[in-house]
Parts: sequence; C-alpha cells; structure tokens
Amino acid sequence: MIVNYLEKIHQEMYERKLNLERECQKKEILRKDNIKFIQALESSLDENFESFSPRYIDQESHLKIESLLEEQKQIELEISELEIKIAKLNTDLIELENVLKVARENEKSSIEKESLKEKAEIMQHKLLEIQEMERQRIAKTMHDLAIQNLTNMIHKTEICIKLMDVDPVRCRLELHAASKQIQDIIQEMRNIILDLCPIYLNNVSLNGMIEREISKLRKSEILNVSYETLGESINLPFIVSLHILHIMKEACNNILKHAKAKNVYVKVKYELKNIELRIEDDGIGFTINDIQNLKRKDGSGFGIFLMREHVNLFSGRLDIDSEPGKGTRVYVTIPMDEGG
Repeated sequence: MIVNYLEKIHQEMYERKLNLERECQKKEILRKDNIKFIQALESSLDENFESFSPRYIDQESHLKIESLLEEQKQIELEISELEIKIAKLNTDLIELENVLKVARENEKSSIEKESLKEKAEIMQHKLLEIQEMERQRIAKTMHDLAIQNLTNMIHKTEICIKLMDVDPVRCRLELHAASKQIQDIIQEMRNIILDLCPIYLNNVSLNGMIEREISKLRKSEILNVSYETLGESINLPFIVSLHILHIMKEACNNILKHAKAKNVYVKVKYELKNIELRIEDDGIGFTINDIQNLKRKDGSGFGIFLMREHVNLFSGRLDIDSEPGKGTRVYVTIPMDEGG
C-alpha cells in the first residue's frame, strides 16, 4: 500500500520536473531570440546607418531595445526561478527514491515473511501427515508382528499346560520354542522403538546411518546389498540425514515386501547444491500407473507415498523408473543450501 502511494507521488514529482525543464528550455530559447533581436536593433543604430535613418525611427529603436532589455531581465529571472524549482525537485526526488528503496525492501521482507509463514504451515501439515502415516505403519507392524506372535504364545502356553502331565518332553520342547519366540518379539519391539526414537544416531553421519541399515539387510541374507558414495561427504543437519535414511529404509522395505529381488544397489552422491540418493533392484518391477492411485491390494504404493512426503518436506524430487520384469530404480534429489 505505502509503496504504491510513494510511487504515485514520485511519478507526479518526476512529471512536474519534466514540465519545468520543458518550460525552462522554452524560456531559454526566447532569451536567445531576444538577444539576437537586440543585437540586430543595436546594429541598426550604428553610425553607418544613422545618416540614412529618419530620427523618429532611431527613437523607436531605442525604446524597443529598452523594452527588450527589460523583457530579457524578466526572462532571466523566470529561468533562474525555474532552475531553483528544478534543483529542489531533484533533491526531493533523490530523498523520495531513498524512502522508496527502504519501503520496497520492507515490503519485500514482509512478503518473504508471509511466504515463509505459508511454507512453514504447509510443512507442518505435511509433518502431521507423515506422523499419522507413521502411526498407521507402526500400528500395522505391531499387529502383524507383536500381536500375532503374542497370540501364538497364548496358544503355545495353553498347549504346554495340557502337555505338562501327559507329555513332559514335548512340553519342554514347546516351552523352549516359546522362549525363542519371546526373544524374537522383544527384538522386534526394540527395533520399533529405535525406529521411533533413533537417539543412537544423533552423532552419526548420513553415511554411517545408511551403512548401519545396510548391515542389517545383509545379516538377513535375503538381499545382496551394494553401497557406494560419490563426492565429498558433508555434515548434514540431523533431521535431513534422518529423513534421507527413512526414504532409503522405505525403499528397501518395498523391495523386501514386493520386489522379489536378489540384488540391491544403493548410491549416495554429494554435489555442490544437491544430495542424490539412488536405490536400484533387480526384482520383478511394476507398472508405474498401477502405483499412482496408491490402492493396490497388496499394500504397495503406500511406501512410495510416504517417501514422496519425506522428499517434499525439503522441496526435493522423487523419480521412480520401473517396468515389469526389469527391476526398479528410485532417484531422490534433496537440494541443499550453499555450504551444506
């Protein structure tokens, strides 16, 4: 509002200055014409012409010269006044331009603050969405692993109660199996808790985080995982590293659940303005259009949606290339500020 008002005043003052300059130029032309006319009249009064000119003509010429000289003084006075006004307008315009510069910077800052506020609100909304999806994922994991396993434990316990007097040997074997199953449940619960609150990663670099996750995958002996880094590693904010780790884990979880792959290739590339993450597998692949609606019965698509939300938090880019029978390639680009 104030910038528009000041710009309007500036435009009016500038046009006023142009009008005064044009008026001053006209006065200057008139002054020069008067000088020429006076010089011509003075020449007509030269001694060489006086003998040929009637006396009354000479008197008229003298009067005309005096009148022109008075007019000349008035023109010069008006030119001087115009120049003073123009100089003052120039000074006022410079001051107004300085005020306008400050006003524009303040307005730009205000717009940027408003834009940052909107971005913060969008990010907060996305974070809430991710948190809700994480809750749903954890609930499903708890149901599929812990709850089902504990339910099986109840059945085993009931069997052991019945076998205790009838078949002690089988009862002992069932209890031994139950003990092993309880240990597995405890480990699964620990993994879920660590995923929720990975405090142990606070002082670990992105490379260290990914190497730990790949080490877990290798221990499972289900996948042959290769890992490569390119470029000079940089110290990233913990939250950025954590989200990149989540993207990588989600991609690998999708491979384990749906790809039927044997080999996985993970690459992290550090560039001046970006960090690139690439995850490639030799699994069965899929048709991209089947995933876009996120409604496949086997649950695939949810993980991709979650990855995309993680990427969007940092205004990044997620590209997926896949065809049936030709594996899948996931490309993630996260923009970074200069200097990391």
